[in-house]
Amino acid sequence: MNRQPAAYGGLLLLVIGGCNPAAIEAPPPAPTEVRRPAEPSPRALPEPSATGRTTIISWDTKRDETFAEFLRDHSGGMIKEAAVGIERHGELRVVLDKSVAPDDTLDLTKSLMAGARKDFPDQPIKLKVFDPAREPILTAHYDPAQGIRYQIAHDATSDARPGSEGPATTARTAPPPSGDSTARLGGTANDRKFAAWAEDHGKKYLRYVEADLEKHGRLWFGVTREVKPGDVKDLTRSLLEGAQREFPRRDIVATVFDPNGERIGRAHLGSNGDIRWEH
Repeated sequence: MNRQPAAYGGLLLLVIGGCNPAAIEAPPPAPTEVRRPAEPSPRALPEPSATGRTTIISWDTKRDETFAEFLRDHSGGMIKEAAVGIERHGELRVVLDKSVAPDDTLDLTKSLMAGARKDFPDQPIKLKVFDPAREPILTAHYDPAQGIRYQIAHDATSDARPGSEGPATTARTAPPPSGDSTARLGGTANDRKFAAWAEDHGKKYLRYVEADLEKHGRLWFGVTREVKPGDVKDLTRSLLEGAQREFPRRDIVATVFDPNGERIGRAHLGSNGDIRWEH
């Protein structure tokens, strides 16, 4: 897979730099209309990105505007649109450019969240990521007390697109109450049943479980702080074997995240029972 140096330069800046207002030109006079991400009135700014693409940005407050301009100037063309409403509403929505490969989506999401956390510390943040056709890909939820969790979008999930009227109303995409389990986002009823079973039986060790096993043999879960690093593989094996009992004769891939939302690794369980780890 070919990666564009300019795009990943922007990605690196998001990871390590946060938003540096001193590096951004003075913003234009404050607009007469406050823009909210739920009902954005996007403004296409004249400055193109390094790749020649122009990012459409919208915002709510002056702090949101500063961060939106940072995304415009430093995302390397990876972001097609950004609607920033973090200061008041704790929400950031981005539409990815068609140049972003699917395998790069998670890394870009983590970078965006890292930049948002630097500029809005100690504040809950919900980051919604959409593909170039404005279909939801995933949602990242940051809670200062609990860390980051990810929700993978499935066909059964509905969500408000950037630019649609009003906020999302479905319970599937809303963050659960503090201390509650994650919303069940499995692709089928059997997937949701397995995710609910796993969360119920592993509530001390599992922050959330998401399953897309029946159709694609995929599993995602985050561990709690109770799980020691040396116990991650045993916990993963237990989940994979439980999944294979429910979905026999299927190769299964599980992606594991730590309490802060960082990916620990990926485990492959073959139909022959052998497990292979990728870190």
